[in-house]
Amino acid sequence: MAVPLPAPVGSVTFAIDALSAIFILALGLVGAAACIYAVGYTTEYYRNRFRQLAGLFNAFLLSMLLVFSVSHAFAFLIAWELMAVVSFLLVIHDHHDAENVRAGYIYMLMTQLGTVFVATAFFLLAARAGSLDFGRMAALELDSRTAGLVFLASFIGFGTKAGMVPLHIWLPRAHPAAPSHVSALMSGIMIKTAIYGMARFYFDFLGTGPLWWGGIVLAVGVVSAVMGVLYALMENDLKRLLAYSSVENIGLILLGIGAGLVFAAGGKPGLAALAWTAALYHTVAHAVFKSLLFLGAGSVVFSTHTKNMEALGGLIKLMPYTAIVFLFGAAAIAALPPLSGFVSEWLTFQSLFLLPQALDGIKAKVAGAALVAVLGLTGALAAACFVKAFGIIFLAKPRSEHARYAEETPAVMWSAAGLLAGLCLVLGLFPQPLLAAISRVFAGKAGYDASVLQAGNWYTIAFRQADAGGALTPMGVFVLLIAGAVIAFAIFRFRGKPSIIGGETWTCGIVPDARMEYTGTGFSKPVRVAFRFILRPQRETLVREGGKYHGRKLSYHLSIRYIFNELYRPLNQSIIRVATKMKRIQTGSVQLYIGYLAAVTILVLVWNAWWLN
Repeated sequence: MAVPLPAPVGSVTFAIDALSAIFILALGLVGAAACIYAVGYTTEYYRNRFRQLAGLFNAFLLSMLLVFSVSHAFAFLIAWELMAVVSFLLVIHDHHDAENVRAGYIYMLMTQLGTVFVATAFFLLAARAGSLDFGRMAALELDSRTAGLVFLASFIGFGTKAGMVPLHIWLPRAHPAAPSHVSALMSGIMIKTAIYGMARFYFDFLGTGPLWWGGIVLAVGVVSAVMGVLYALMENDLKRLLAYSSVENIGLILLGIGAGLVFAAGGKPGLAALAWTAALYHTVAHAVFKSLLFLGAGSVVFSTHTKNMEALGGLIKLMPYTAIVFLFGAAAIAALPPLSGFVSEWLTFQSLFLLPQALDGIKAKVAGAALVAVLGLTGALAAACFVKAFGIIFLAKPRSEHARYAEETPAVMWSAAGLLAGLCLVLGLFPQPLLAAISRVFAGKAGYDASVLQAGNWYTIAFRQADAGGALTPMGVFVLLIAGAVIAFAIFRFRGKPSIIGGETWTCGIVPDARMEYTGTGFSKPVRVAFRFILRPQRETLVREGGKYHGRKLSYHLSIRYIFNELYRPLNQSIIRVATKMKRIQTGSVQLYIGYLAAVTILVLVWNAWWLN
């Protein structure tokens, strides 16, 4: 249904099709849980501008709904900017913390950079269509040069909002700074507005493109996935860990999108639909389990007043309900069956398995096959990351007073997270309804064949496309599970029930304490050593109250050098130098400023006349 509204640039319409419905569904599910959770979580904000927080939170929900439902370029950009401004104000809500303010301004800088590219992509289309309406833009047949420019502008613009590497620098700063129920929406839904924008451009406005489009998306996706999970594994700040994990998962989504573009360009409509389905399913699945994890992290911070995992431990006894729901989220994001993350990652694996079929040349085929190995590596590192997160936070003994006196959060908080945990299970056990909804996205889209999704057996789509036989059926899996359970029970009965005696862990007669536990830094050391050429760790050891070899107190500091952050340092210094020089043109003369405007107007008119000709 479309609703016309008067606007300075013409009629603005609102329409919900199969694509926008998928994202609105995710927004509704996560938004409802976040609203319930906020009832308990925001009690700490009653004396800290609570009304502003509540108003901005609702405006944030509205802005994302508008992004998914408008079908007019000008209205889309207005909704896009509204979402950016409201989320910026939420990030700096606790403006007394200088780090939060800095994070907010870095976020605003990067999101404005992205908006410039998104607006450029829209205006390139509008100049050809003679209209800002999505329908008119979709009817265009673009020349290869314009299509390539629109693709690059839209990919950079939306990729900045998604947090893909190397445009991700705002994400690990902004998400931890916001209140936790806002962080859940930012990571679960807001960065997915960028995926929606990409899908809208690539499906409706651009259609099937050349092979290099998919190659670029795949390259950025694999770098984002690997770097995101490596940095997440190194983090000891719980919310920063989850933020870097979002970078990884955006990389996984981009792998699906890139594979879909490659298959479409190579004339493989069934596999193109499969790859895009993997991307869209993972978009919804990630929205659910990442929001669940942020709500769980918020509960931990609410009870312990710290995000430092090294100061936690033993919370499973003090916060059992929070521990259970967090464990669900950790298992889902590690792609363990039968949860939602397994479905989406297995669909991605299937699409990448057959990627070499759409590529020519031995080098391209080897590179396509290597993506499967990279995805496997990413999955293993993600599992290690969340074993670390759950183990350091909830297991062993408390490492500080923060953890020792923690209490379970109000029921409204852990029950809201529990709703999302239930959704992780439902989406893992019964993926077919969502797959059917996603299949409607491809109706009428050239280069995509959704019939592969409607035949059932989602776990063997790639094998059917490759005419491979011998796939394991659900009944076969069920029989194997039952047989394994029977054998395990028989072994247990044969050996007898062991006697259980409770007591402290044996440590050579010494009573164990928190100093003997694994730390987050120690847990991640093998990975840090293996990938030291990327992570470039910097170590510093200080010995106090004694000599070098017999000191009583030793301090060990470790830091990671973020190579992509360093790329921005020369750019930042150059911008400051240029801005300092440009201050000279600010003379305070109104006549001179009018002259500047006139000169820019003339240049724009000349450029526009040249471009149209």
